Amino acid sequence: MGQQRDGAWMRWGAVLIIAGVVLVVVLAVRARLDADPDRAFLGADAAFKAGRVAEARRILSRLERLRPPTSADRLLRGQVARGLGEPEPAMAEWAAIPDADPLAPLARVFAGQLAISRGLTRPAEANFQAAIRLLPEATKPRRELVYIYNVQHRQAELDRVLGELLELDTLEFPYVLHWTKTRNTVWNPNGDLPALQKFVAADPEDRWSRLALVEALRRLDRPDEAAATLAPLSEADPEARVERVLLAMGRGDFSASDALLAGGPADHPGLARLRGQLALRNRDANEAARQFRIALAADPTDRVALQGLGTALGALGRPDEARGYLEAARRHDALWPLVARAATNEGEHDPALPRQLGMACAAIGRTLEARAWLRLAVTRDPGDREGQRLLYRLEHPAPNPSDTTGPGGPTAPASGVGPQRLTRGH
Repeated sequence: MGQQRDGAWMRWGAVLIIAGVVLVVVLAVRARLDADPDRAFLGADAAFKAGRVAEARRILSRLERLRPPTSADRLLRGQVARGLGEPEPAMAEWAAIPDADPLAPLARVFAGQLAISRGLTRPAEANFQAAIRLLPEATKPRRELVYIYNVQHRQAELDRVLGELLELDTLEFPYVLHWTKTRNTVWNPNGDLPALQKFVAADPEDRWSRLALVEALRRLDRPDEAAATLAPLSEADPEARVERVLLAMGRGDFSASDALLAGGPADHPGLARLRGQLALRNRDANEAARQFRIALAADPTDRVALQGLGTALGALGRPDEARGYLEAARRHDALWPLVARAATNEGEHDPALPRQLGMACAAIGRTLEARAWLRLAVTRDPGDREGQRLLYRLEHPAPNPSDTTGPGGPTAPASGVGPQRLTRGH
C-alpha cells in the first residue's frame, strides 16, 4: 500500500511539474504577445471596428507603453476618441500626422467630417482642401465640399469642385441633377434651415453660413429674424448689402434700397442685377441695360440678367439686339421642364433624358454640366452617336470658338460663372 501511495504521489508530482512548465510557457508566450506592438494595434483596430470602443482605448493605452505613436496609431486613436465623444483629442491626434505621411489625406478627411458634424464649416473646409492638396486625385474630400458649398449657396465654388469631380470620374445621376437644379429650381429653405442655424450657432464668424441663413429666413417671410441675423456683418460686405437691399425691397422701402445700392461697389454682379431690376421698375431703360451688362460680364449665363437686358433693349427701340438676349433667356427656361422630369423616378430611368439635358445645358453655355449629362448619356447608351459627337465637341473645343451665350456677348467661361458669389433668383 505504501509503495502504491508513493507511486501515485510521484505521478501527481510529475503532472504538477508539467502543468507548471506549461503555465510558465503560456505566460511567457502571452507576455511576448502582449509586448508585440503590431499585435496590440491589430487588437485595438478589431475592437474599434466591432464597436468595442472602450476596449480599443485600453489596448491603445497599453500600446503607448510599447512604442512611440506611429501615424497609424494616431489615426486610430483619433477615431477612438471621436467614438468616445472626445472631439478635441481626436482632432489633435489627426493634426499630429505630418503632411508627408501617406495617411495624412485620410486624417484630414476625418478631421473635416468631425468638424462638420460639430457645425464648424470653416475648419471642415480647410481640412478637405488640405486633403485635396495632399492627394490631388482624391474624390472623397471633394464630395464633402459639395455639401458645404451647396448649403452655403457658393455657386462658383460648387461649380469648380463638381467640375473637378467630373474630370476624375463620371458623376452619378443624382449629383448631376442636383448641380443643374441649383440654378433651375426655386430653393425651398426648410430642409437646409436647421443645418444653417447649427453652423451659425457653432461659429458666429461663419460668414457664408450666415449669409445663406439670412436668405433662408427672408424666403420664409421672417424678415425680422433675417435682419437680426444679418446685423453682425459689415456694412462694407457686398453680399450682405445685397441681402439688405432685398429686405428693404420686401418692406416696400425703395428709398432705403436705392440708398444701399448707391453705396455699394459698382462692379458687383449681385448689386448690378438689383440696380437693373429697379431701373426697369423706374422706366430707366438705359441704366437698366448698363447694369445688366455688368452682371452678364461676371456671369454670361445669368438668366435674370439676360431677360432684363433683352427687356431694356426692347424698351430702347432696339428689337433686333434685344431678340438674341430674350432667346437666350428662353433657352434657360427650356431646362425647367427637363429638370422637373429628371427629378421623377420615371425621368431618372429615361434613357433619352441625359442627352436632352446635356444639349440644353450646352445651348446656354453651361459646358461642364453639359459634359456631365452627356457622359451619363453615352455611359448608359454607348450607341448614342449624337451624344458622343456633342460630347467630343465640348471636350475638344475649336481653338477659336465662336459660340456665345448672347448675341455679341462674351464667350461663357468653362464653369459658366465668374469668381464672385452669385445670388439666386429673388
